[in-house]
Amino acid sequence: MSGLEGKRIVITRPAERTRDSVEIIKAYGAIPIVTPTIELKDSKPEEMINLCKMKNELNWLVFTSPRAIEAFFKYCKDIKSAQNLKIAVIGPKTRETLDKFDIEADLMPTDYTAEGLLESFEGFDIKGMKMGLPRTMVARYTLPKGLEDQGATVILADAYKSEMPDDKSKIYDLIDDILNKKIDIIMFTSPLTVKNLIKVAKEENKEEIIDIFKNKEVLVGAIGPITKKVLDAYGINPIMPEVYTFKNMLDKLVEVINK
Repeated sequence: MSGLEGKRIVITRPAERTRDSVEIIKAYGAIPIVTPTIELKDSKPEEMINLCKMKNELNWLVFTSPRAIEAFFKYCKDIKSAQNLKIAVIGPKTRETLDKFDIEADLMPTDYTAEGLLESFEGFDIKGMKMGLPRTMVARYTLPKGLEDQGATVILADAYKSEMPDDKSKIYDLIDDILNKKIDIIMFTSPLTVKNLIKVAKEENKEEIIDIFKNKEVLVGAIGPITKKVLDAYGINPIMPEVYTFKNMLDKLVEVINK
């Protein structure tokens, strides 16, 4: 018995990223509620194409999300022909997506954050190297700045954008379910998943959901420190795992519930 049996657990990540999360939650005997509070859209294909054309000039391609990989390979089919190109990924889910294109990662940190990736690169001499970084432009500047501080030239490419879903009806329903105590746990997987939910709640004059989270009437999970920081700003103290994956977040919730 996991302690999660029958619990209604909300997944806020983008719709195309929910399948594995749903299966993990079901494996614990809980009920997954899929309510994406962000939507991912391609941003600037021309920047993916230009980055692809540079493949023989680049020393590294650095991917920090599955979506960045998908956006890049949509416009770059022949990366295997690149000479002397290495690929870094930020974590296991990003590596799994890379595997689908039959390409192996050369580097993955043990700490699945920008800071962890930068620390891993300290084991390489990247001074003077060219590094391609396709990503969303609203991401923190920690990684490109850190790579530049290590002497690399970083070429940023706008791969995708994270936005409020066009259809917010599921978010409205989620807010009502939270207020009516029909939700047990909510899982946040990025800062924007938090911000968008709170934004809609405030627009609907239902920001009392913040107090429900604060009082732990609904348990809140944060996948990592950057997401936790946003929740902390609202006075919400989330449960956060030591390893920043969805499954580890769920395992941490089990540990807390069973105490």
